[in-house]
Amino acid sequence: MDNSPYIRPPGTFYETLPAVRDGRDTVEVAIVQDHRFAFFYWQKWKTLKKEGFRPPVLVSLDWHQDLAGPDDEEKDELRNLDPEDYLSVGRFCWEKLNQLNDGHILAAAFLNLIGDIHILHKQEDDSGPNFKGLSGENHEIVCYKTAEALVAGLTRREGYDDAYFDIDLDYFTESPDSCGGGKEVVLVDDGEIAAVLSPDGALMKWVLHRLAGMTIATEPEFCGGMVNSNRIFNIVDETLFTGRLVSGACGWRHLAT
Repeated sequence: MDNSPYIRPPGTFYETLPAVRDGRDTVEVAIVQDHRFAFFYWQKWKTLKKEGFRPPVLVSLDWHQDLAGPDDEEKDELRNLDPEDYLSVGRFCWEKLNQLNDGHILAAAFLNLIGDIHILHKQEDDSGPNFKGLSGENHEIVCYKTAEALVAGLTRREGYDDAYFDIDLDYFTESPDSCGGGKEVVLVDDGEIAAVLSPDGALMKWVLHRLAGMTIATEPEFCGGMVNSNRIFNIVDETLFTGRLVSGACGWRHLAT
């Protein structure tokens, strides 16, 4: 198999779209089923950028926080990971990252693939205020319970020129289970999904003009199954894009109006 940035780990897809921000040619939107494979694309984007890379702020929407930190063994594996060996990076995501799909964010922060971390979530908040990267970089971690608070938190900070936008579709569910998902999971109203992600809304206006890459995790087991996950995905797709993602005929909806 050709070891190039064009490979896709199993169960993942990506589409290259025109960039929104001036000075950037294109931006990739990657779709993964297991959320931990977002790490592959964050690593890929840093590797392709090479010179002048500045870790983008990560803005994530997720039912869970996904803030499990790497242990000493994983840190050693991260140190030894060859970022230009895309096959090895893909295997690392599959074999080594936490199988609960909650360790990819701080693994990425450890390698300085991302900068500060802002998460809109529904899980009980037990995160710490920051995390130290491989070379001592400080990554601020801020968690929010409302989109309005997320926007306020982002706009209060200066220097966020680039952003990765990350959506786990299970954010748009409600569940009484302390771990999310479960047999009693229900979807939020379609209109609520569209309102949060509206290109004309405050959150997406902030994100889109800083967007350096986007990841979408479908996580069907936490959405109440494939049908629910697909329904949420369709609303996300129709709200943000024209055409259909991974169709080869996709564009940004707000640029077409």
